[in-house]
Amino acid sequence: MPRYLYTAMDSYGQQHEAEGEFSSLPEMFKALENKGLSLIKYRRKLFSGKATLMSGSISRIDLAEFFRNLALLLRGGVPLRDGLEDLIAGGGHSTLSQVFGRVQNRLEEGMLFSEGLEQESKYIPRIILPLVAIGEETGQLDQTLTDAATHLERIQEIISSTRRALIYPSFVLTAMFGAFIFWMVYVLPQLLELFASMGLTELPLATRILIASVHYFDVFWPVIPICFGSFLFFYFLSRKNERLHFLWDSGLNYIPVLGNILRSSQLAFFFEYTSLLTGGGIHIVRSLELMKESVGNRVLKKSIRLITRDIVAGESMSTAIAQLKFFEPFVLRMVRVGEQTGNMPEQFKILAEYYMGRVNKMVEAMSKTLEPFIIGVAGLVFMVIAMGLLGPVYNLVSAIQ
Repeated sequence: MPRYLYTAMDSYGQQHEAEGEFSSLPEMFKALENKGLSLIKYRRKLFSGKATLMSGSISRIDLAEFFRNLALLLRGGVPLRDGLEDLIAGGGHSTLSQVFGRVQNRLEEGMLFSEGLEQESKYIPRIILPLVAIGEETGQLDQTLTDAATHLERIQEIISSTRRALIYPSFVLTAMFGAFIFWMVYVLPQLLELFASMGLTELPLATRILIASVHYFDVFWPVIPICFGSFLFFYFLSRKNERLHFLWDSGLNYIPVLGNILRSSQLAFFFEYTSLLTGGGIHIVRSLELMKESVGNRVLKKSIRLITRDIVAGESMSTAIAQLKFFEPFVLRMVRVGEQTGNMPEQFKILAEYYMGRVNKMVEAMSKTLEPFIIGVAGLVFMVIAMGLLGPVYNLVSAIQ
C-alpha cells in the first residue's frame, strides 16, 4: 500500500506533519477530513524505510505492550481513535505503528476495531480477534485487550522456556562434536603417524583403540554428512507434507526428557488458549476451531480436531479427552470437575498454570542434569585420548632409561 508524507491544518490553524498508508489519494483526503484536518501538501514516500524492509513481523511482547497501553488509555476515558493516534505518534516499533496506522484509517472509514484488526491477520494473532469483537459488543474492550496482552505474554513465556530447553544441550553437543571431529581429522592422525615412525610396536590398549577409531573414521566419515543431510531433508520435507509433519512432531514427543518438555509446552498452549477464549464468552467448539488454526504442532492439532468432532457429536469434553493418549489422566478429572461445577475457564486456567510451571521446572532440572552427564562423557572421551597419547611416550621414556 502506498505511503504518504503530508502536512495538514486543523480548525485552529495549527499545522501537523505526519505520514500514513492509503490505498489512494481520495482515501487520504477522506481520512484527514474525518479527523477535522485540511491537506496542505503531500508527497508519496518511495521507500518505506529500513524497518519496513527489514522487519516483517511484530513480536508478541511488542504487541502485548501496545494492547496493554491502549487498554490503559481506554480505561482512563480516552476514545479509541485518540488512543490509537497517541500510541502511534509515540514512535517505537515501526511495523507496529504502520499496522495500527492502517487500522486507524479503517476506523475513520467506519469499520469496527475488530474488523480493522482482522485485515491485519498477518501481524495480529487470529485468536485475539474474537476477544476484541466481544469487547466491542459488551463495552469492555479495555478488559479484553488486557486479557489479550496477558495471553501474549504467557505464550511468549512458554516459547522462551521451550527454547531454553533446546539451546543448552544443542550448543554443548555441537561444541563436543566439533572438537571430536577436529581431533579425529587433524590431531590424532599426525600423532599416531609420529608413533609409527618411531618404530613402537607394543602399544597400550588405549593407543590401539585410538588407532582403530581413526581408521574407522577415515573409512566411514561420509556417513556423518549423509546422516546430517538426510535429517535436514526430512525436516524441510516434513514442513510441506502433513503426514511427515505429524510423524516429525510425534517423534519429538518420544525423545527422553526433551519430549516431556515439548509435550508439556503444547499442553500449556492448549489450556492457555481454551482458558482465554472460553473465559471471554466464546463457545468451546468455536474456541477449539480458532485454536486449531493457531497451533503448529500436528499432534496437538489432530487432538483438537478429534475433540471438536466428539463435542459436536454430543459428547462431553471430558469424554472426548479420555479417548486421547495426548492428555494425562488427571487432566480428565480436572475437566470433569469443571463440567460439573460449570466453571470450565477457571479449570483451564489452573491447568495452563500447572503446565507452564512444569515446563519451567523441567528446563531448570534438565540443565542441572545434563551438565554433569555431558562433562562426564567428555571427560571419559578425552581421558582415553590422553592415555592413548601419553602411554607410548611413557613407554619410550622408560626404554631410553
